[in-house]
Amino acid sequence: MSLTGLPNILHGIQSRTSWQQRCQYLLIVEKWTELVGTTVAKQTCPIGVYQKSLQVAVSSSVWSQALTFERVRILAKINALLGSSDNLAIADIHFSTAKWATQQQTLKEQRVVAEDHPSYLPPVLDQASPKRQLKPNLKIKLETPQPPATASEAFQRWQDVMKLRTNQMPKCPRCDRPALIGEITRWQMCRVCAIEYLFK
Repeated sequence: MSLTGLPNILHGIQSRTSWQQRCQYLLIVEKWTELVGTTVAKQTCPIGVYQKSLQVAVSSSVWSQALTFERVRILAKINALLGSSDNLAIADIHFSTAKWATQQQTLKEQRVVAEDHPSYLPPVLDQASPKRQLKPNLKIKLETPQPPATASEAFQRWQDVMKLRTNQMPKCPRCDRPALIGEITRWQMCRVCAIEYLFK
């Protein structure tokens, strides 16, 4: 039995029509607001590409009817964005209210999983400007960061971010240590205290 190299396997996967359609769909989702505008984007959600037809969930039948009249214009923008060959071009758009509620529920559940889980870490806020978020792997200073030259410098950056994050966390009512908001919300104490008092 001969082994196939990884580049050949990847090329085989990427040349499949289903893979290319998935990539098209993800690009459409990413650029949807630019394609249709902010107002329309709030009332619509692309849900997939099936047999060269883009399926779009809409919030109401009124929006569905209005967008059906705009279908050709939106289709032209999508195909210009994709720049795809004729055999992979999106041929039609189907607007339907049927999947709107399901899609909104799925999006709501995804947000809940991320933000309400006890291990969720909120973004680090800059002390000088509380509305400005800092990425955890960047220097606290606002200049453009350079990659750390040494392990010591990388550790120092991490330590600075952790100090800033710790100062922004609420305190555990039992032990007065910094705790995640999700832990306090779920157990009314930090995870260390929860293990000690609740999960013995």
